[in-house]
Amino acid sequence: MRRARVVGTWPPLIVALLLLVACAALAWPGIAAYDATTQFAQAITGRYDDWHPPIMARLWSLFLKAGAWGTAPMLLLQLVLLWSGLAMLAVALRRARAPIAGWCVLAVGLLPPVLDWMVVVDKDCQMIGALACAIGLVALFRLAKRPLPWWAVIVVAVLLAYAMLLRANSVFAVMPLALMWGGWLGLRRWWARIGLLLGAMLAVIGISGPINHGLLGADRSGVQYTLPIFDLAGISDRAHLAAMPGLSDADWAKAEQLHCTTPFYWDPFADPARCGPMGNGLVSDDNGPPPLFHNWIAAIIAHPLAYAEHRAAHLNSTLRIVTPPDEHSAAAPFQTPENLYNVGAKASGATVALSRVAGAIEETPIGVPAVWLVATLAIGWVLLATPRQPARTLALSLAVSAMLMTASFAVVSIASDLRYHLWLILSTALAAVLLGGCRRVPRGRLAIAAGAVVVACVASVLLRAGAPPMRY
Repeated sequence: MRRARVVGTWPPLIVALLLLVACAALAWPGIAAYDATTQFAQAITGRYDDWHPPIMARLWSLFLKAGAWGTAPMLLLQLVLLWSGLAMLAVALRRARAPIAGWCVLAVGLLPPVLDWMVVVDKDCQMIGALACAIGLVALFRLAKRPLPWWAVIVVAVLLAYAMLLRANSVFAVMPLALMWGGWLGLRRWWARIGLLLGAMLAVIGISGPINHGLLGADRSGVQYTLPIFDLAGISDRAHLAAMPGLSDADWAKAEQLHCTTPFYWDPFADPARCGPMGNGLVSDDNGPPPLFHNWIAAIIAHPLAYAEHRAAHLNSTLRIVTPPDEHSAAAPFQTPENLYNVGAKASGATVALSRVAGAIEETPIGVPAVWLVATLAIGWVLLATPRQPARTLALSLAVSAMLMTASFAVVSIASDLRYHLWLILSTALAAVLLGGCRRVPRGRLAIAAGAVVVACVASVLLRAGAPPMRY
């Protein structure tokens, strides 16, 4: 009996290993996103800033010191984390007598948005890998109704900490997982749990600065100004102000002429050939600290409707609700941009084909975060009525994590890249698989939830087909 159980774990492990090798070979030694090329330069020079997560550049520097050059070690890291996590989850489901669900877990790693981006070295892909590995390790014990041993707790904590430091808003995804996996520290009442979650997230946000600037030695780059600039521009445009606070009437008129304000992203204010001079003027500290944060808060208070319209327009853009199917920044790059150190994979027939196929699929509801959000809400609703069991508990943690991170985009997001929603896609798909591995799932709710997802898919196709062109 024991031998049969051990032998039964090998098939998903072998398949996961083969898929890992295939993914690595597809774009070896790894396509570096533009952001990653700047992080590699920091790892080479030893001069770090906080525009991109310094934890990733610091880790990269350790690989360089060990003699591992280029993008290959970071590509292998994120792929090993992803596929080992999926393999552990698949094994856990097989041991829990849900073998079909186990195979479906491995199929999740082949979802076009996931596969397309996971061969690209990028902070979002590193985060996905770390979280997937943590999920798999937790599942290996929890689905067997066993507590995590001390070493597994340490590994999971390290993975969650790494994921938390890779994105400014990853705290909204990571803390729900940590607290739900930790049993909410014994708290039973919903209001106490919400208070604990809010307090924990605020604490993490509070210590992230000292970690990045102190422990990791990153200089301040001005990244903290991007959200206020984006919001101030949106408020000023929608409230029809004579000028954006911090800019002269003439500069604001020029900014409007150049279409510096767009719901899609804040980037025009960082483009030297477009609106960069206005952006630089907003953060200039020649006469003391810039009043940008004061102007930002004051504008939100004075024009709450304009702020709400601006954030709603951006949420529409990033969730791809009423936007054209060919909205930018969906497919992953198929080659590394030119860079000083000439690292990263160049274009190949395989990467070009993957990008084209994934890009076409990502124009369908599969590439629409709003559809995935409906799916995770529907799954969560079904899980609430499902009897308590290990698979249900783990699935619910994934659904809550996906919901909260997606909700954070309503207030802290400044760009609409599809890769920002990879966690929503992966966690929703895994929650669906875990739901499939649950027993005594309420069929009525399941049918309604499935219907809601179908309606969301149809609505997405219709809304996007009639959407006006995007302004970039």
